[in-house]
Amino acid sequence: MTAVDGISRGRHASHVGGLGGRHSSASQTPDHRAQPAAAANREAPRSRSATWLPLVLALAWMLGTFGAFWMTRLASDVGNPGQLCAFVFTATALFAGGYVAQMARRPPPGSAPTHSIDRVRQVRYLVLASSVYYVVVSLTRLAEFGATGPQSVWASIQAPAIGYVNKFDVYQQGFGDTSLWMNLLFPLGVLSVALVPLLVVYWRSLPNWLRLAGMVGTAMHIAFYLFIGTMKGLGDVVIMLAAGMLIARASVRYRPRTRSRRRRALVLVVGAFVLLAVYMSHSHSTRASEFGTTGAVVQVNPTVERVVGRPMAEGIAAMIGYPTHGYLGLSYNLQVPFEWSRGLGSAPSAAIFAEQSFGADLTEHPPFPDRTEHEKGWPARMYWATIYPWLASDLTFPGAALFMGLVGWLFAGSWRAAMTTRRVVPTLIFAQLCILLVYVPANNQLGMAPESIVAMATLLALYAVQSLVQGGRQLSASQRSVPWSAGR
Repeated sequence: MTAVDGISRGRHASHVGGLGGRHSSASQTPDHRAQPAAAANREAPRSRSATWLPLVLALAWMLGTFGAFWMTRLASDVGNPGQLCAFVFTATALFAGGYVAQMARRPPPGSAPTHSIDRVRQVRYLVLASSVYYVVVSLTRLAEFGATGPQSVWASIQAPAIGYVNKFDVYQQGFGDTSLWMNLLFPLGVLSVALVPLLVVYWRSLPNWLRLAGMVGTAMHIAFYLFIGTMKGLGDVVIMLAAGMLIARASVRYRPRTRSRRRRALVLVVGAFVLLAVYMSHSHSTRASEFGTTGAVVQVNPTVERVVGRPMAEGIAAMIGYPTHGYLGLSYNLQVPFEWSRGLGSAPSAAIFAEQSFGADLTEHPPFPDRTEHEKGWPARMYWATIYPWLASDLTFPGAALFMGLVGWLFAGSWRAAMTTRRVVPTLIFAQLCILLVYVPANNQLGMAPESIVAMATLLALYAVQSLVQGGRQLSASQRSVPWSAGR
């Protein structure tokens, strides 16, 4: 019964009689029937607000970064402002339309999570497997990229520019993600996206030793990316942490004593974002000092420079310029004629796999960003150009805008399923789509790593199967509920 204790946490003991039926008395029945209705009344307002919260956050980020771009000096280099604004607003509107259309299919359900023993057991297995996966992959990568022990990892974290240079040296030597061992682990890529969201959403249902294992696996994952001077690992963890917190908050019934837990969760998420911002500023300040990268897309604020000094001011300017400069790249890409990349333009990792495994010639049909670099001089692999040119390489720009409508539809569906049932697959899809949306001003982040491509493909296939099975069960249930006399 330890699993049951972890699930219920002693909160529903008073309802055993009503649920079981055998131990309930006549005096208990009215209270038992009244409690769900009262709980539904308490939850309804919060459920309606929770329904639209992800859309509000996504639109604030997408439109906020686009608006911030027009306040930078890069905006003066845009030669097609009307075309750029029309496309961005259209793609964003289609995303919002897809979200609203999904939610309009039926009234938003209540937020009563499903805590089955089988599901919690499944989650525990996944958390354990994902923890082991993170540890194995991180240790393998650390060894391949030259880590000799904790001291070398710590030294690289203190000097991110050194790790950043070392990363490219390793790639040039043919090591890294293309090793045989890593290729054997990539089919298990779904484990790379499961740990953090499930650890957060099911934290109270996990034993202490499994929580510790999950934190160790997450720490190893972050340590590798910081060792190579890249913020992706830490950034992805923070995004998945926030996504898990949103699901956990929306799927818990309102009680006065949960206020302190929500405050702690909010403090944790805010602290994680502050930590990310501080270290990102430090990382970019060291890169700017090492490579002299400031000036092309980043302009240091003189006031900030006087307060914190030149290196840190460069890091802050680079951090602010990160989610905005891609729109200038998008404006250049919109001016380049479409040429189909034969299905290999949207996801660079898939293109590299096709080249290495099937001998595909990537230079024959390059994606939009590469052709834009040739025609407009905007470096495709140095600076960003938003997610849209990558998608447009295979879908055209109108198709990329329509694709955002599909993203909004799936984003809403996974959010609704995650907050009402806490099912594993919708929870993980929602977290991955949060990463995709955060990186909209940058690139197609889910297509940049082979494990993320495998993970998303696996999750979407499982989601489709589950939807078909659930639809079949609902149809069978409706058919069984029809009286026999009505069918004659």
